Parts: sequence; structure tokens; C-alpha cells
Amino acid sequence: GLDLLKHPELLELPEHAAMSAGWFWHRAGLNTLADKGDFLTITKRINGGTNGQADRQMLYERALKILA
Repeated sequence: GLDLLKHPELLELPEHAAMSAGWFWHRAGLNTLADKGDFLTITKRINGGTNGQADRQMLYERALKILA
């Protein structure tokens, strides 16, 4: 494993940033919320609040149209 405490700059690399995001998503139990479409709770767990919620919601809806 990588020593990210000693070398946090490694998280700036896309492959490590993506792995870190995936780890957080799993650890925070966000798949269950995503399966339910609970976008608000996911936002709060990631950001601690709802700043920028309207923009995120709009981007989420656009992504769903493209991916679905």
C-alpha cells in the first residue's frame, strides 16, 4: 500500500485520487443511498452541508440522462 499520510501529494495523481474517492464512497455507505436516489443525503455525507446543492443536482440530472 501507499503511505498517503507521509505522501499526501500522491492523491493529486488521478489514479490515486480515484481510488481514494472509491474508498470514501464505500466507507460512507453511499452505494445504498445512490441506489435509493437519495442525492441530498449523499451530498451531506460528502460535503457536510448543502452549499452548491442546486448546481450539483443539475449536473447529476444531466449525467443521469446521458448514462441511463
